[in-house]
Amino acid sequence: MKMDSKKQYISVIAICFSIIIGASIIAYKPQKSMAREFRFPMGIPSSLGTVAATWIGEDQVNTLSVSGSGSASARANEATLTVGVQTDDPYASEAIADNAEKMTTVIAAIEALGIEEDDIETISYGVNPVYDSDWKQVIGYRVTNLVRVKISDLSMAGDVIDTASEAGANRIEGISFGLSDDLAEELKFDAYRLALNDAGAKADVIAEVLELELTGVLYVSESTYYPYRPYVGYEAVSSKVPAPTPILEGSLSVTVTVQVIYSFQ
Repeated sequence: MKMDSKKQYISVIAICFSIIIGASIIAYKPQKSMAREFRFPMGIPSSLGTVAATWIGEDQVNTLSVSGSGSASARANEATLTVGVQTDDPYASEAIADNAEKMTTVIAAIEALGIEEDDIETISYGVNPVYDSDWKQVIGYRVTNLVRVKISDLSMAGDVIDTASEAGANRIEGISFGLSDDLAEELKFDAYRLALNDAGAKADVIAEVLELELTGVLYVSESTYYPYRPYVGYEAVSSKVPAPTPILEGSLSVTVTVQVIYSFQ
């Protein structure tokens, strides 16, 4: 009888202990960073920014996240021309020698215009067999030599093309326009200022409509930065064409996007 009472007593204790453990698990709420989103009132698009209450450690901070973008433009002040010579001969040695002679003449003509040797660099050179129409027999060899010419004075772009063609260049791949490093850097910082001003203006609108008081900046990040470099294709020209080649450069843009998180109360 005493043994049955003891077993009953142990069972009751076990049940009570289980109830206590279960209640503790249910009541336990771990502390962790969390954010609560608020809906914007009528007239404020959600794409304009995000208002949230965020836990930073043990402190709750009200935050406003907005993005801003800015773009600064200028006319291109550099050009890059890809030009070269392609030769076909029955023997590889003949094609190589023929190509070297013609390419030397082309480069000399370009340098005679005032283009520095450092602004001319080889970007492609290849020797390949040429097959007959059935692709069964080698009937010759083709050598292709392409150089990239950097042009700082854009008014000379057409002259460089015409001069290279007249000197024997039969591969003029195209011309692209770009910005010098100094100008690109200047435009980049102009775009940054515009992007940050854009973000600030959005934050001011949201704060005004929601009656918030901005108290500081918690975080700023750069999202994108890229220069736009348009490319103008150009077919090989004939040296028999008397008219000069017209080349018109356009404007290039540097665009910056930033993300800014403000604190408010």
